[in-house]
Amino acid sequence: FLKNKVAFLIIVRMESKRLKNKAKLKINNYSLIEILLKRLLKKFPKEQIFICTSVNEKGLYLKNISKKYKINFFAGNNKNIFKRIIDLRAKNKFDHFVRITGDNPFTDPQAIDKMIKTHVIKKREYTYTNSLPVGTKAEIISFKALKKASDLAIDKNSSEYMTYFFKRELFKRCNVKFKKIFNYQDDLHITIDTKNDLIVARKLLKKQSIFINTYKLIKL
Repeated sequence: FLKNKVAFLIIVRMESKRLKNKAKLKINNYSLIEILLKRLLKKFPKEQIFICTSVNEKGLYLKNISKKYKINFFAGNNKNIFKRIIDLRAKNKFDHFVRITGDNPFTDPQAIDKMIKTHVIKKREYTYTNSLPVGTKAEIISFKALKKASDLAIDKNSSEYMTYFFKRELFKRCNVKFKKIFNYQDDLHITIDTKNDLIVARKLLKKQSIFINTYKLIKL
């Protein structure tokens, strides 16, 4: 990851309208952002991991978490995620980045590892998967592709929905396949957007480790 200049960017804000301060909410005594970080740190170098949030955030929770886990912290543009990442990259050089949503504490590090290798070997601009549940998958994007998308975007404040920008023929894409233990597993959701999502996740993880693998999570 160091050799290929890959950064891991956790795009997160505290000011969610549907579930306020969700990054602080807990499952098994750990906040959602901590669960995500612990899972990532078990696989990837802390030097390459960034909490990438908005300058509009009030309070120091995310900054303090980054200090606790000795990872990087960056606060940038509130709505224009393109600009936020471009500004971050001006200070920290990387050629590719993994876009990880802060709402997804159960993002799969093993899947990310496979996707990065495929992305680099095949020299892709955008690498994704449709084989895993929502909330467990990430995206790999080259910085050059991000710049291209930003330059072409009519409404840059819609960059929160970045996936839609890259799933076009303008970009060299790769859909990485993973084993399916159920045909419908890609329709499952384990993201935390609402209070009900949190209740379901707490039930699923009641007797499980926060390091649960994706296939066991799918079975549950």
